[in-house]
Amino acid sequence: MEEKRIHQIKFPESFEYDAFIIYCDSDRKWVHLELLKRLEKIDIKVCIHYRDFDVGESITDNITNYVGKSWKVIVVMSNNFTKSEWCQWELDLVQERRRRHGKDALVLIMQSQIDSSHMTNSIRSLLDTTPHLQYQQGLGEDLFWSVITKAVRKPFKDPPTAIL
Repeated sequence: MEEKRIHQIKFPESFEYDAFIIYCDSDRKWVHLELLKRLEKIDIKVCIHYRDFDVGESITDNITNYVGKSWKVIVVMSNNFTKSEWCQWELDLVQERRRRHGKDALVLIMQSQIDSSHMTNSIRSLLDTTPHLQYQQGLGEDLFWSVITKAVRKPFKDPPTAIL
C-alpha cells in the first residue's frame, strides 16, 4: 500500500519574488510606468520578463520557472491581453497554479473592460470565480493601489497542501 504524504506549500519568504506580472506587450507602458514603479517603490519584489528572464532559455521555460519562483501572480487583463496567444497560454498556466495553490495565489487587474467578442470560456470562468480590481485613473485610484498592495502581501487563507 502506497503511503500518502502531505506537504505544506511554501510561504512567502521561501519565494524569490513577491509577484510575477503577466500582461500584454501592448499594455507595457501602464505596467512599467504605473504598476511596476508603484509596487517596487513599496518594496514588493516583482518579476517582469524584460528584466528578469534568463537569456538563452525558451520563453515557456522562463515563464514556468519564474511563476514558480513567485508568491503571487498579477494578471493585467485588457482587450489586448485577450487577443494574444501568449497571454492565453500564460493564463492557462496561471489557472493551473490557482487550482493547486488556491484563489489567493492570483491578483487580477482589469486594466480595461473586456469586449464580449474577445471573451473566451477561460477568461469568463476566471472573471466569474476570481475577485478582480478595475483600474481607473483619478477618483478611487489611491484605494486601488492600497487594495493591490494588500492583495499581493495577503497570506493564503488556508495554507494549501498537496497530497502526494
